[in-house]
Amino acid sequence: MPFQSPAPSPSSPLAIEPISMRVPDACRFTGISRSSLYLLIARGEVEIVKMGAATLVLTESLRDLIERQRGTSTSRTAAPIRRRSHQGEAGKSGGRSRSGRQAGGFASTPLFDRE
Repeated sequence: MPFQSPAPSPSSPLAIEPISMRVPDACRFTGISRSSLYLLIARGEVEIVKMGAATLVLTESLRDLIERQRGTSTSRTAAPIRRRSHQGEAGKSGGRSRSGRQAGGFASTPLFDRE
């Protein structure tokens, strides 16, 4: 078995970053969905190269996208999560929500009929 040198660490100056990647890899590395990536491509925010049937996403284009998003005010602060109040629903529908559940609890109907 021939000797194989260990792969350089990512912080090593010998580590080589790919200049492009396929769509599934681009989604995995950025954390966005496939459909979101294709929307960004269609809007011209992410650059691609077609090589035959393969769609290659340029790594630099993904880095630029993330840097642009870091600069927006919405990405720096999280929006507060609004919780639905069950108290308001109880007064409107006699204690039941649209789904038929009791306000603040589960429906009283059993899941299985017992014989």
